Amino acid sequence: MYRLAELSDARRTMIGATLLILGLLGIALGVIWIHWASFPEDEVVDFLNWFPRGIYWKGFGYLIVFGATTLALIGGSMLWLLNQPMTWARATLASIISFMALVFYFGMVPSEWLNFAQTDLDWSSQRVALTIPSWLVLGNDVTLSWAFVKDNIQMAYSLGMLAFGGVFAIQIQKMKDGRPASAVSADPVSPYGRPLVKGD
Repeated sequence: MYRLAELSDARRTMIGATLLILGLLGIALGVIWIHWASFPEDEVVDFLNWFPRGIYWKGFGYLIVFGATTLALIGGSMLWLLNQPMTWARATLASIISFMALVFYFGMVPSEWLNFAQTDLDWSSQRVALTIPSWLVLGNDVTLSWAFVKDNIQMAYSLGMLAFGGVFAIQIQKMKDGRPASAVSADPVSPYGRPLVKGD
C-alpha cells in the first residue's frame, strides 16, 4: 500500500480521472442494460429489439453496475483525496464518498439482490431447494427453501463486506508503513517538498 502514498500528482490524477470516467460510463451502460434486459423476450420494442433479454442478462447488468460503481468510488477517492492535505472541504468530500459507499454496498446491493432473487429467480419460501436426508435428522422430514438460500447469500455478503471494510480501514491507516529501505530517500525532504538541511 505504500506505493499508493508515493504516486506523483500527475499519475494520481490520471489514474483517478480514468477510473472515475470509466465507472460513470459503466454505471450508465449497466442501468441501460438492466432496463432493456428486463423486457419480456416475446415483446417487440423499437430500435433496441436486438438487445439480449432474460434473467441472466439482467443479472449480468447488475454485475456491471456493481463493478462500475466500485471503479467510480475508487477513482473519485484517488482523484480528490489520495495524498492530499486534509482540509475541511476534503474531509466533507471524504465523508460524502464514504456515505455513498456505505449506502451502495450495504443498502442498495442487498436490496437489489433480494428483489432479483425473489422476483426474477423465484427463490421463494414455497420452492424447495434442498431436502435433508431423514437419517441425518432422526427420521424427520426437513426441507430448506430457496428463500433460505437467498437470505444466507445476502447475510454472507453483508458479513464479508463488513469484514472487508474493517480490513480496508486498517490498511488505509497503515498506508505509509512497510516501505522497504531501498525505497526511502537518502535526502530527507520537508512536507513542502524542499530538502532538509541541518543547521549550524
